[in-house]
Amino acid sequence: MIFNGKLEEYLFVSEITPERTYMFNQDLKTGLSIIWNIGTQASITIDSQPYTIEKDCFIFITSFHTIQKLEFEKLRVIQFNKPFFCVEDHDSDVGCKGLLFFGASTVPKIQIEKENSKQFDLLWKIFEMEIEQMDDYSLEMLKSLLKRLLILCVRIYKNQSLNVNSDVNSIGVIREFNFLVEKHYKTKTTVAAYAALLFKSPKTLSNFFKMHIDKTPLEIINNRRLLEAKRLLKYSTIPIQEIAAELSFGDVQAFSNFIKKQTKKTPTAIRVE
Repeated sequence: MIFNGKLEEYLFVSEITPERTYMFNQDLKTGLSIIWNIGTQASITIDSQPYTIEKDCFIFITSFHTIQKLEFEKLRVIQFNKPFFCVEDHDSDVGCKGLLFFGASTVPKIQIEKENSKQFDLLWKIFEMEIEQMDDYSLEMLKSLLKRLLILCVRIYKNQSLNVNSDVNSIGVIREFNFLVEKHYKTKTTVAAYAALLFKSPKTLSNFFKMHIDKTPLEIINNRRLLEAKRLLKYSTIPIQEIAAELSFGDVQAFSNFIKKQTKKTPTAIRVE
């Protein structure tokens, strides 16, 4: 089911079976996507990283992610574009920027417990009913439903992935850091560069991460640069020297040393895999 607004607003809400896997390579290549597994255990490979998705597990991906392999029984998929709902503009309302979407190098995942499953099922049914209704009120109704869904997901993500007993300010800084890395990873490659954007010292930024998550700021920066390097090596014919320059490495040797340190492989070996 698809909602198309007058100003190019787009919302896709549908259950997908394996016969429709092609959609992930064709129709679902833009915007932000929420994938909800309602079948048996599924597996998905995104940017060469395999993930297991249990029943009632959600993952959150952007148009920057590349799905190489997908095995599942049944999925529910929600995809929306920026004109429909901009997570950056509505960050104060929803707070999913840098957590559910644009999280630098990870694919966020949440697991819905049985006590919460009914409200998610109800939301899904209302999504379907509202798209079928399709009148002058549908756009705002659908936006409200999406906001509610995202807020519920953010709450669960914080409980499952973050130390929620710590101050909200620290988590806010981490979210903003993740988002800034997604925007600037090609040109800003040091913790100090992002600390300056956040008006924090590198040490303070590192302490925030140490309290809340199991990665350092530098690991997140490097993981994002590595992810892009792998994408360009695997899915493009851009010369390795140009990839190194695009990711702000001083020369090909520095790029090669970085790839070897992170993967134990050479850039050429990754390209021909």
